[in-house]
Amino acid sequence: MKRLCLTLLALALAGTLAAKDATEGLTPRQILIQARAMFPQERLTVRGALVTAKARGLEETARPYTLTLDWAGGTPKADCALFREEGEATPILRAELARRDGTPTLALIGADGTRSEGIRLNTPIGESDLTWMDLAFDYLWWPEVRCLDEAELEARAIPSRQNSRACVVLEATPPTPIPGLDAVRIWVDRATGNLLQTEQIDARGETLRQMYVQRLGREKGRWVPREFRVRRAGQDRVTKLTVRAIASDSFTTEGDGDGE
Repeated sequence: MKRLCLTLLALALAGTLAAKDATEGLTPRQILIQARAMFPQERLTVRGALVTAKARGLEETARPYTLTLDWAGGTPKADCALFREEGEATPILRAELARRDGTPTLALIGADGTRSEGIRLNTPIGESDLTWMDLAFDYLWWPEVRCLDEAELEARAIPSRQNSRACVVLEATPPTPIPGLDAVRIWVDRATGNLLQTEQIDARGETLRQMYVQRLGREKGRWVPREFRVRRAGQDRVTKLTVRAIASDSFTTEGDGDGE
């Protein structure tokens, strides 16, 4: 299947394609806010497995997880529980993420109940290359964002199309320094305003990590991600986040669906 560079939840909930340019006349910051508004504002729970494997497919670890996003109200929150094995009731690690007064916070709670505050958002999750920032989508709230024009895209050999879609390419800079991370590059579909791809880049503009959806299914008229992958530059392995179920007040999906 052709690689689909789409963000996890935006893909699951993408709306009807618009005929006009949804980003026309908007500032880069407004485009980012619009992309954030495309995500569910209701409480959403995702269940699946976090898998690490060699690039050739040899599985190393597989940890069941439950992720809950709640962006309603004035304090966006995310809660993630990571389990050692399927069926276990007590997580080996739980994370609480929130943005209070514009400031992101991350606390980790161990299996013994020990709580650690002030954890960096770019801390890897377990043995994987996935970070807590990936799950919290924290960059969607960053105030400093700019648009890369055609001349800069061409000079830096950055594609303006993803998955055959014309995009606006943004670069969002963290409001407080994050060691090793200079910015997050974001592709937004001009036609819909949806997020299509994100990459974390260093001070030289080199890609550090890339995320993309690997497998899709169709459930009740919705395209639902079944697996998305993270690759870190220079590493001979891949992190896979499989999705077994997505549930909210308005819809529920289960199983593999009819994968595409």
